[in-house]
Amino acid sequence: MIIYSKVKNKLFILLTIILLAACQPVNQFQLLSGEGKSLDDYKGQWLLVNFYAEWCPPCIKEIPELNALNKSGVQVLAVSYDKLSNQQLAAQKAKYNMQYPMLASEPMPYLPMERPTGLPANYLFTPQGQMIGPLLGTQTKESLLEIIRKVENSVVNTQN
Repeated sequence: MIIYSKVKNKLFILLTIILLAACQPVNQFQLLSGEGKSLDDYKGQWLLVNFYAEWCPPCIKEIPELNALNKSGVQVLAVSYDKLSNQQLAAQKAKYNMQYPMLASEPMPYLPMERPTGLPANYLFTPQGQMIGPLLGTQTKESLLEIIRKVENSVVNTQN
């Protein structure tokens, strides 16, 4: 009877852990700053998720454009293509003067898109949470704002 009770308690704990894990919000991630986030936190605003790598010259070239885009009101999030420690990511963020948040690698982020096959790769999210992308190749602040304008104009036109 004591053995059954111990097994029952362990089974209960295991099932509780499984249920709690299953109830975690989808698309959760942690920023390098330590702040926990989900994509839902960005609803109501434009969001650009940028996959980059230090060994990718076009990715590095894109950083000043993404800094400017972030300052213009479009939230930018950096995601390293490489599996680096949070300490290595922080060093890259400082080295390249990334003025926007970066996703931490630990714990591993959960995002709705697959790892891109080419870089740089950007995914744009509308204020309603609709994903546009991947946008492959180097982007500029203006090229991204043009995409935003086109999407906003198409929404306005469908409402008239």
